[in-house]
Amino acid sequence: MRFFVFSTLLLLSSLSFAGSYSDIPDTFFEKLNSENPENAIEFLYETNQWASKNEDQVTNLKAQVKNLNALVGKYLFHELISEKKVGSRYVHLIYLVGYERQPLRFEIKVYKTGKKWRFQGISFDAELTNDIENQANMNLLE
Repeated sequence: MRFFVFSTLLLLSSLSFAGSYSDIPDTFFEKLNSENPENAIEFLYETNQWASKNEDQVTNLKAQVKNLNALVGKYLFHELISEKKVGSRYVHLIYLVGYERQPLRFEIKVYKTGKKWRFQGISFDAELTNDIENQANMNLLE
């Protein structure tokens, strides 16, 4: 009986360790929509010991995320709009993130080392609507 319980616990822990890459952005956006959105950045960098070594970048991103509500209003939603897989170990995700004033684009990159997915990079900007407008205008010329 003990062997069965131990085997079950071992199996469950290995399944949660492997996880899905979507767990990273899901948790990120959950934390972004909290009273302390800078915790979302902390979470990302905690998944990758190599990325967290750049403390200035982490501090800068945390300050930017913390000020988002003052600049663009309350967080409303996020929606995956592009997912580019490179092989089976790297994924570049682009999200439309809705705020009261305007939408933002968040790009999150994840990388699988062995069995575990980890954060590889993040960026966000307000250029999504301009990019969509430019693309729409290019389509007029076709």
